[in-house]
Amino acid sequence: MVKTRKVCVEDIDKNFKASTGKQSLQWIDAFDRRLALRGFAWAAENQKHKNFRRLPDRMVAGLSEAVQSLSHQPSSGFLSFFATTSDLSVRMTVEDTAQMNHMPATGMAGAELYFRDGSVWVPAGTAIPSQTEVSFTRALIENGPKVRREYRLYLPLYKKLESLALGFSSGAKVSAVPAPKGSKPIFFYGTSITQGGCASTAGSDFVSTVGRLLDTEVINFGFSGSGRGEPEVALLIRKVDAEMFILDFQANAVVETLDKVLPEFIRLLREKHPTTPLVLVGNPGYDQRLRGAEARDRIDRKRDIGMTVYLEKKAGGDRAIHFIDGYGLLPGGLSGATVDGVHPTSHGFAIMAERLAPQLRAIRLQRAFD
Repeated sequence: MVKTRKVCVEDIDKNFKASTGKQSLQWIDAFDRRLALRGFAWAAENQKHKNFRRLPDRMVAGLSEAVQSLSHQPSSGFLSFFATTSDLSVRMTVEDTAQMNHMPATGMAGAELYFRDGSVWVPAGTAIPSQTEVSFTRALIENGPKVRREYRLYLPLYKKLESLALGFSSGAKVSAVPAPKGSKPIFFYGTSITQGGCASTAGSDFVSTVGRLLDTEVINFGFSGSGRGEPEVALLIRKVDAEMFILDFQANAVVETLDKVLPEFIRLLREKHPTTPLVLVGNPGYDQRLRGAEARDRIDRKRDIGMTVYLEKKAGGDRAIHFIDGYGLLPGGLSGATVDGVHPTSHGFAIMAERLAPQLRAIRLQRAFD
């Protein structure tokens, strides 16, 4: 019997090796004032307690264990900074090395660097997680041009982040990007798709992509399997002063009670935000909808309820409520758009973002002329 030696692809193709970068870098902690933490509704508390949790500890009482757990995962959060550096590395520690069976580790537990080129954001480097160690260092830029650029480093979509630091070349100038004056974030509340499952990289989920396309800060309250429109969540969300609220939780809701849950959620938001644009987004036209009458009926009923609630609120005088049909954002049957008939790939998320962003821009313009 001939014994064969196990060969890793990294041994055959060196392009698959993850570089740890240079040793002589100056390291800056994520909570240093030269870096700005964005995409968090209560960022001042994140800064104070040095964590990346989407919900402060003081606010989680009464929420489901699932939402409490998922709130530790900093979906669509990012570090925003200017830097003049030829090298840029990231040093990260995540909670564990467990992986999903259908989501790339780079999206689940890694980080992704973008830089601004005019009005376009360009991906510049991926922090590939270790399969065996919770702490890892990865080079994002090596021997690049030493020019001043605006950067965003997107954080893991589905993994608790314990610590993070950025390494810059010696003598690099680093400063936080100030928040635009007078601007408010766009707030998304929804499901696993909202949270970013199953994007290939952090930052390629549709929420983050919409933020770049509209050049605005976004806050991601997607909770995988657990964004169900609970009133306790509405009472938290309404504490945020947002440009608009996107409600994208219909897929997680129970069809038999959605006609009661959705109006009550809207009512609670409207008590504090009577004129803020509120956008109801129906669930996408999943591939599974095409594969069986039972799934099709359930998904179609949720869509019908969403449209009915929208029309009732509109007829009742709510001029700032909108409905966007999810079937048009991501129709079923698109090649390479999902990993399992439900959760989009980065390709699927790009389609969603490119179709959603112009509609949100139109809502923004409408408000400017009202």
